[in-house]
Amino acid sequence: MEKNSDRLYLLDALRGFVVLMMIAFHFCYDYFVIFGGNYEWPLKRSIFIWEQSICCSFNLISGFVWRFGKKNCIRRGVIVNLCGFAVTFATLLIMPEMPILYGVLTFLGCAMILMLPLSKLLDRLPALPGVLISLALFLATFCIPRGGLGFYDHLLFPLPQALYHSALLTPLGFPYIGFYSSDYFPLIPWIFLYICGYFLNRLLLAKESVTRFLTYRIPPLEWIGRHSLLLYMLHQPVCYGVCLLLFHA
Repeated sequence: MEKNSDRLYLLDALRGFVVLMMIAFHFCYDYFVIFGGNYEWPLKRSIFIWEQSICCSFNLISGFVWRFGKKNCIRRGVIVNLCGFAVTFATLLIMPEMPILYGVLTFLGCAMILMLPLSKLLDRLPALPGVLISLALFLATFCIPRGGLGFYDHLLFPLPQALYHSALLTPLGFPYIGFYSSDYFPLIPWIFLYICGYFLNRLLLAKESVTRFLTYRIPPLEWIGRHSLLLYMLHQPVCYGVCLLLFHA
């Protein structure tokens, strides 16, 4: 991935496609919820599936490509975290009733840094068991922010409520009572999906046919994928501005 001739362009294109889906989702959220006042819209099952497909895809891809930027992961992690803090500050200032606390950028920035020591441990585990174990942990812990263990969004085993009384545990996945964030990505469960992407890299890129396939090019989507952070920072003000014009034209 260091040289253009070795770059797996299709990974950029896949990330670009997910970014487009994210922009479309956030525009719809602004249109229907923030401006339209339809607070039931995000609760629809089809919308939940759409949202989760975007979140899961982006996290898997981010974990998959982590190894390619390993040398600069600390610097990149700090930059992404600073962008996450900027988003938090902006939402607290402009929309204090719908703040973004511990959002996706904060998670990704922390994951980039945490993977540096974690990778040394993870590399001791074969790739296929690593994929299966990390995916199982993600599914089992997905409901932890809602109070317990289960299978994806089905809560089955409640955890002690004492875990959900401290603000210090909120970034880990145990939000305190009354906590609200319109974009909440705690370390648990999302770090397990990120790790799953890391193991998928080791599993799939061991096959020459997969590596060849990933060199396939879709230039417009590649460009979007390579500039995903910039587009993330810019798209929400643009979506908000377009909705403002539509509702006050």
